[in-house]
Amino acid sequence: MFLIAPGCSLLYRNLIAHGLSCVSSNKKEFSIILDFSIPGTEAFWSIYKTGTKYIEDILPVLSSINPKMLKSYLSPDGRSMILGLKNKKLRDTSIESILYLINVLESEFKYVFVVAPDEVRDALGLVKESRCVLLAYMSDTVSAKNAILISEEYKSISSYINFITLKLNIGYNFYSDKLLNNFEVFKDNINVDFDCNLQEHILSPEFSYRNKSNPYVLVLENIIDDYSLKKKTSKVFSYDYYQNEDVYKELRDEMQKMLVEEMKDYADETDVEKLKQTAKNKTGEIIKKRELIVPENILDRLYKELCDDVAGLGVLEDFLKDPSITEIMINGYKNIFVEKGGKISKTNITFPDGKRLRTVIDRIVSKVGRHVDESSPIVDARLQDGSRVNAVISPVSLGGDILTIRKFLKNKLTPDSLISSGSISKEMIEFLKTAVILKRNIIVSGGTGTGKTTLLNTISSFIPIGERLITIEDSAELQLQQDHVIRLESRPKSTEGTGEISIRRLVVNALRMRPDRIIVGECRSGEALDMVQAMSTGHEGSLTTLHANSPYDAVSRLVTMVLMSGMDLPERSIISQIASAINIIVQLTRYSDGSRKISSISVINKTKDDRIYEIKPVFQFNPKCFEDGTQKGDFVFTGYIPEFINTSSQMGVNIDMGIFK
Repeated sequence: MFLIAPGCSLLYRNLIAHGLSCVSSNKKEFSIILDFSIPGTEAFWSIYKTGTKYIEDILPVLSSINPKMLKSYLSPDGRSMILGLKNKKLRDTSIESILYLINVLESEFKYVFVVAPDEVRDALGLVKESRCVLLAYMSDTVSAKNAILISEEYKSISSYINFITLKLNIGYNFYSDKLLNNFEVFKDNINVDFDCNLQEHILSPEFSYRNKSNPYVLVLENIIDDYSLKKKTSKVFSYDYYQNEDVYKELRDEMQKMLVEEMKDYADETDVEKLKQTAKNKTGEIIKKRELIVPENILDRLYKELCDDVAGLGVLEDFLKDPSITEIMINGYKNIFVEKGGKISKTNITFPDGKRLRTVIDRIVSKVGRHVDESSPIVDARLQDGSRVNAVISPVSLGGDILTIRKFLKNKLTPDSLISSGSISKEMIEFLKTAVILKRNIIVSGGTGTGKTTLLNTISSFIPIGERLITIEDSAELQLQQDHVIRLESRPKSTEGTGEISIRRLVVNALRMRPDRIIVGECRSGEALDMVQAMSTGHEGSLTTLHANSPYDAVSRLVTMVLMSGMDLPERSIISQIASAINIIVQLTRYSDGSRKISSISVINKTKDDRIYEIKPVFQFNPKCFEDGTQKGDFVFTGYIPEFINTSSQMGVNIDMGIFK
């Protein structure tokens, strides 16, 4: 970039810029002029006798235009061209965009002459990135002082500036020469007589810059030669155009549209990594074809985001890979929340638009044979790694599509890890282990996000090897380690309203599969009746979870769910069956610090009076205080020892009674 500083009047600066452009054209070296002085200065632009186009028309499409396209638009016949600001001042535009525009132009034009604005602060970015600055001034004292001021201000902006100083002799002023001799910048002044006759001669249509006998033309050629030498040693041009987030998003969105078209032939590819590599190769081909000048760091980001977008789950990929994130919540494409350490926070990441979020939802549910549309706007699904997914779209969701992902724990929580995290005590673990071995029927109860499935996985690890286990879930996420495990998953209705396989139907069918234990991921409806009956009729040791805030609430919820089965049973009879079937209720609670703890382990005893049943806590968590952002408290034994513990020796199980001290 060759910057023409405001040392003299705008008329003279435009005359010099035009002259430099003509001299370079005579050398068959194309140039372009950018005028940032005053917006819409058509009166001065008429000096150039060439076409004029506006910078404001180029900037909106700059992110996706390559140098050759831009040159073809600006100079289709190879002539010099002037680019100017139509309405905005330089200060009102993005300096990153302007610098990037100049960088693109320099790749196609030998010289880019820039007429700087009068205000120095408006030209900060231009001065910092200039290869050379031409400081033209008139021979009078006032102009000389102004030139000194400009040179000092420019040097304060950047210590690395190649100055070429040009004195326009309009009369002689000894004092101005004496003044300038004190400054290094003006040591190698180029001088040219610039009287009224020369100005009139230059403006004449007949004037030719091919006449090398003309002193003014000779001076301009010397300036071009001097600039060419300085240009070779100048610093590498840097730019931050694509670092601007809005500009980057424009580029990414444009590239995404083209990449989607390129990837249509690979729609049947199921290998995600292979698909991502293909997408990366196609992206590189598009960039190369369009000859876009993109920095390496931006290119890496573009590759990653586009590959994630067309072959993965877009902006969610990084969240899914982050082990500290346990839940991802998308409330419309602009709002993404995550849960870390039990605390929910909003991220600064968004989907590009609602359509992109819907594409991700469709991609998730289609891989497990499900669908979501306006007629079926709610769906449960899972990711390939087992993470639980729920999606709700319009018209049910009024604020945009909703996507909730409960992440799958790649490293299954062991009893020891639960103890070390403060979720349970060693004695409570030993009690649950004994209950599982003794084939007690266990319900894990708790609110949303308390860790019911995680605890169910841990408890299931105590089941002896060799037993035949059947798991039944809406979305398969249980991770049983035993060998003899049959996993069943429910299926919603098809688009035609047929083909539904409910949890209840699976429970009924599981009874015909000779199970030793049935494990239902979660009881939500009428399947509770079949589960209770299975527990009462020879399938002891079964496990399930349900949503409830206390052991008594858990029993009430079970009663309600049994009634939802459609069976006309007296409530008292239902409660009696529950009291006979369920042995232990493990209650989980999520505290205000985000920690999840087992707040109680209770047994259900059937009574002979009108109460029908009683709930006796065996262990419980006693909160003490909230200190340093952490819930403090103790796990304690209540003093109650269940009857099945006292008779365990008769079943060949020896228990360390020390856990009840």
